[in-house]
Parts: sequence; C-alpha cells; structure tokens
Amino acid sequence: MSLSLLLKNTINRARLTKRIILLLPKVKENSSSFPSGHTTAAFETATSLSLNFPKWYVIIPAYTWAGAVGYSRLYLGVHYPSDIAAGF
Repeated sequence: MSLSLLLKNTINRARLTKRIILLLPKVKENSSSFPSGHTTAAFETATSLSLNFPKWYVIIPAYTWAGAVGYSRLYLGVHYPSDIAAGF
C-alpha cells in the first residue's frame, strides 16, 4: 500500500463538494480527498522521468504537466488546495 493511499484511508477527509453544498463539481468522486492521488502520481512520474533523463527538455515539460494535473483537480472542484500540496 502506498503512503498516499494509507494517508487517504487514515485521514478520510470529505471532498470539497460534500462540505460546500452549493458547489457543483464538474466530475463526481467518491473516495476521500486528502491527499490528491492524481497529483501524487503525476509528481511521482515527473520525478522518475527527471531522475532517469536529467535534461531540461524532459524536466520542464514533466513538472509542467504534473502542475497542470494538480491545477485540474482544483478546477474540477474535487480537492482543497491542501490536498494538492500534500500530493506534491
């Protein structure tokens, strides 16, 4: 079991849309909110690519993509900013 999944199951934080009733999410998520698993996986991938291919033309796009994944979770209304920060 990954640390991210262990934290998600231990903390069991409700999603943003379950606390703020008027917020209409663009997608429906059923699992816990903290930390963001999508953001964690994106930054794990970016880090792995950067360590294996330490060139600027790999590192910059990899982390730009990972940052975009984190932003998309906020945009979709399924995570708090702290969820994204913990996923990072």
